[in-house]
Amino acid sequence: MNIKKVALYVRVSTEEQAAEGYSITAQLQTLRQYAILYNWEIVEEYIDEGISGKSIKGRPEMQRLVADTEKDKFNAVLVWKISRLSRNMLDTLTLLDKFEDYGIKFISYSENFDTGSPIGRLVVQLMASIAEMERNTLSENVKLGMKQRALEGSWNGGIVFGYDSIEKELVINEEEAKVVQLIFELYLSGKGLKAITNHLNKRGYRTKRNRYFSINGVAQILDNPIYVGKISWLKVENWDTKRRKGKNPNPILAEGKHKAIIAEDLWHLVQARRKSKSFKQRQSNEPFLLSSLLRCPDCGQGMVPSITTYTRKDGTKRKHRYYVCSDFHNKGSSACRSNGIKAYDAEDLVIGRIKDFLANKEYFISIIQSLNKQSVHSTSKLKRDLEHTEKKLIDIQQL
Repeated sequence: MNIKKVALYVRVSTEEQAAEGYSITAQLQTLRQYAILYNWEIVEEYIDEGISGKSIKGRPEMQRLVADTEKDKFNAVLVWKISRLSRNMLDTLTLLDKFEDYGIKFISYSENFDTGSPIGRLVVQLMASIAEMERNTLSENVKLGMKQRALEGSWNGGIVFGYDSIEKELVINEEEAKVVQLIFELYLSGKGLKAITNHLNKRGYRTKRNRYFSINGVAQILDNPIYVGKISWLKVENWDTKRRKGKNPNPILAEGKHKAIIAEDLWHLVQARRKSKSFKQRQSNEPFLLSSLLRCPDCGQGMVPSITTYTRKDGTKRKHRYYVCSDFHNKGSSACRSNGIKAYDAEDLVIGRIKDFLANKEYFISIIQSLNKQSVHSTSKLKRDLEHTEKKLIDIQQL
């Protein structure tokens, strides 16, 4: 294949740049000189800076490169090293198949091969396997290092209310520590999670990110052993794929190097009450049809289901279903009002409107046509905005 137009793709993560030294600038300079040597025209440069090579999904410039592959803008893609393309073998082979489908060669400067021949493609596959193995090895080494730090009582980083992280060491934030102590004392005195949340928000206390406290946030503080001087680690494994389903039955719990905010006796009393109150809320047999659709008229947050139960004079119990503001439900009256609406009333009204809408055939068709026109107009506008932005980026890169 006679290469005339090439696209450059460069990537570096923050850790790689610090450890290895191959910066974006160094990669670009090398690839530009290589293209000049062979009289190739560089038609586009795609730059993902400070982004991991674990997956191609979270890389905006890679996504743009893939999209441009179908536009016949270039007939070769040049990278400094195959690991810049991806450290995941499946992703690498998928990209190579994409390039091949559109007659685009893939060239790696450091490994000195291209995919224009069967041998070149075989070498790419082998190198992709090695790159993935390196990533997995690096990931395991990082995990082992963090596990050892936790076993030694060191903090592995992150934001935690009540402490400030200074040079990877936890130092008590005196103002926040008073709020943590207040939460534990209120809970031990018999207050529930919602009552404590409302109490904190009404008195102007805010979280580390200056937001209202929520029920879940208060529960997490009460359950976090960091406040009694412990370091907890690996409660959940493989978070990137399993999320909360990857619960570890044997998490690490070690004595921390930081100072405790809560005394041991208070901690144990609170944990005993937490266990006695622990239960799974029973789900209502009746579906809440509009729980993901209704919005609070005041704050715009979603309306969530709420069930109230009252006892009649004859001793029988009756339930009422409502939709209430999620901010009110989770953070109390300081965040918003209830704006509760009876579920049956809301659902009957919406169903009635839908029936009326479907019964009027001419009106239904006109609305659908209007929505289609709006969709086409919005898509066209977005394309124009994208083209304008891409042109500005090109102009900036050429400065």
